[in-house]
Amino acid sequence: MMKFSERQGFKNFNDFIQTDSMDDSLRNSIWNTILTVYYSKHIHNCVKTIAYHFRKTPLDELPYEDYAKREWLKKYFFGLNWYEVYDLIEFLVTHHNLIIEEKYSSKTRQQCEMWNYILERDNSGYRFIGESLAPISSPVEISEVNKTLELTTKYRLKGPFDHITTAIEHLSKKPEPDFRNSIKESISAIESIAKIISNEDSQGLSGALKILDEKVNIHGALKTSFLNLYGYTSDEGGIRHSLLEQSKVTYDEAKFMLVSCSAFLNYLIAKSVEAKVL
Repeated sequence: MMKFSERQGFKNFNDFIQTDSMDDSLRNSIWNTILTVYYSKHIHNCVKTIAYHFRKTPLDELPYEDYAKREWLKKYFFGLNWYEVYDLIEFLVTHHNLIIEEKYSSKTRQQCEMWNYILERDNSGYRFIGESLAPISSPVEISEVNKTLELTTKYRLKGPFDHITTAIEHLSKKPEPDFRNSIKESISAIESIAKIISNEDSQGLSGALKILDEKVNIHGALKTSFLNLYGYTSDEGGIRHSLLEQSKVTYDEAKFMLVSCSAFLNYLIAKSVEAKVL
């Protein structure tokens, strides 16, 4: 919610989405969140884990007292480049259970939700999708991709899960995302699920979808639209061909493919479960 002074125009409201920088307000909020989550009970494990696995500095040089550990971490944190701060946030999310010593805790997802609230509040251009930070998307888009990660995990669809996860990683790579390979991985996830469901390995997406259609009755227009998308990634100037000149692939195209392929994956999984194929 905007403050009174901002609503009345007495103070400029910063509504600029920060994608290639980080202002003091955002950085301070991130630091305060780290402090709130870890200082009272887990500062020792937090600093030790960061030193060991992230910063990779000698453990015997760490300070002894908790307040000194906090100052060690604070000095390091405020010396990081803006994109290194996001690296640290991702690290803390993926290592959260290790830090709090709850091996089978389900708090990782809660951490992602907490960070997304902070990042949205302070106008960051990034949000967690799964356990990776990616350029900002709408809540619907984030929900669609997260649903894919949940469904592919639930039904042990390792190939599609790996492809979508890698697509997210390429899209969120800092400081320079890899849009070409993100699109390649997104469409590869569709190929993978089609082949798993139809047991088809030789005729590509077209052949696999034909067999799949006989089992789960895919709408013709929907099938055609995804075959067209596949054609976009495979034509002479497309993503999969090694070109002497780099193809002009943008963030918008890569995000569209990630969200669209995730939605299609969710649809195929749902239809396959309904037809008792999975």
